[in-house]
Amino acid sequence: MSDWSEGAYHDLSFSVEKCRRYHALMQAHYDRCYNLIRVATALTGTSGFFSLVAGGTETAKVLTGIVAAAATFDQVFRFNRKARSHEALARRFTDLSSKIAGWEPTPANLKKARAERIRIERDEPPVKRLIDLLAQNEEVRARGISDEYCVPLSKWQRRFGYVWTFGMLRLERWETEQRKFKSTTSQEPAASTDA
Repeated sequence: MSDWSEGAYHDLSFSVEKCRRYHALMQAHYDRCYNLIRVATALTGTSGFFSLVAGGTETAKVLTGIVAAAATFDQVFRFNRKARSHEALARRFTDLSSKIAGWEPTPANLKKARAERIRIERDEPPVKRLIDLLAQNEEVRARGISDEYCVPLSKWQRRFGYVWTFGMLRLERWETEQRKFKSTTSQEPAASTDA
């Protein structure tokens, strides 16, 4: 065996890369939210000031209310802090992936890589399941595996999976069909929606 492309070695390598992609996606999402709040605060604050100077007190009140709401969102949801947390986790998974690329696929190195992955996962916040599946699909494509092994996420699941998880029953049915198909053929196993 010369690389991490078979059996348990492949599974571990795949899961580390998937986690790296997941945290990069979550970081990008929280950075977008943070930047949107910052832009809204800056624009409405400036507009409110000029509206007040021009004598439009009603407009200034509305714009000031928007500034207050944006500042509240920033304080409550702490998008920037969440983005930095995911950035640090993505970096840790990238470091582990780099180490794995340099290690020979031996049982000792597999054990060492698993232990390191578990140490990193200990610091993870709860996983957004749909984004985890999106990251899995990205890794499937990056490895050149056929799209038939990608989990069929809807446009809405890809877009709103950052906020809540929905439509899992359809995905579970798809996975069941994939397993039935796998058991009747000798093809490559389908990507799993298991956590």
